[in-house]
Amino acid sequence: MATLEGVIPAIPTPLRPKEDVDLEALGRLIDFVIQGGAAGIFILGNMGEGAALVDSQKRAAVKEAVKRVRGRVPLLAGISEVSTRRTVESGKAIQALGPDYLVSTTPYYYQFPHPDSIMGFFETLGRELSRPLVFYHAPGATGNKVGTEVLDRLMNLPFLAAIKDSSGDFKQVMELLRRYPDRARRPASILQGDEFVYDVSLLMGADGVITGGGTVFVPELVALYKACRAGQEERAFELQRDFRKKMDDMLGPELMVDWMHVIKAKLRDKGLCASTVTHPFLSRRG
Repeated sequence: MATLEGVIPAIPTPLRPKEDVDLEALGRLIDFVIQGGAAGIFILGNMGEGAALVDSQKRAAVKEAVKRVRGRVPLLAGISEVSTRRTVESGKAIQALGPDYLVSTTPYYYQFPHPDSIMGFFETLGRELSRPLVFYHAPGATGNKVGTEVLDRLMNLPFLAAIKDSSGDFKQVMELLRRYPDRARRPASILQGDEFVYDVSLLMGADGVITGGGTVFVPELVALYKACRAGQEERAFELQRDFRKKMDDMLGPELMVDWMHVIKAKLRDKGLCASTVTHPFLSRRG
């Protein structure tokens, strides 16, 4: 497995009014982020409304993304579901279309507090699926927070390529970085998903970032990544502040109300896609 690193946008899924994927717009968006310096592309994640799209449209999005990316960068595709069997079946259907990596959260809706549930889930995915996996740690969405010891065990599974941490628990990410300080010998990539701490995470050794709203600002994030890799702390802090200001200006004061639409509207203004979102997301702003 190639090391996942750099800036990986978790791109929105462009939609037509009845929530079918706009394949032409998806192609434009893929070209846009690659031209901006993206080191990979993640589709059907949280930003990609993967949990909200019907299965036929998920498959359509992956098929078109594989065709458009053409191997230029790694393509990650979300397969998250509410149970092990459903995730396996989702994974088999999506991996047959040719993405490079499959991305899964823990199962959601139900809570699975015992470590054996989480380990058993991913061990089953590893046996049943042929593509390398990325664990998307998103307890705010799933209700299942994974402890540090389990994260460590997951990192050492031979089929796990990376952990994308969107838990907001920076202490936990730092502990993983302390345990695996050498990026060259790290068993799996550590990718930061919390857009408030990209600079510090990268300076402390994270392999890269996966960004949803940052899809709009890929060149800025690539500059931040390069500054961190060069050890330019002051420059990195400056670029992080600039990035967060642009994000805050875009999202506005009510970011939990219509954040999906606002990000798509910014991309619409760039001529990339419509601002249509899956219902019941709101689209009250222009």
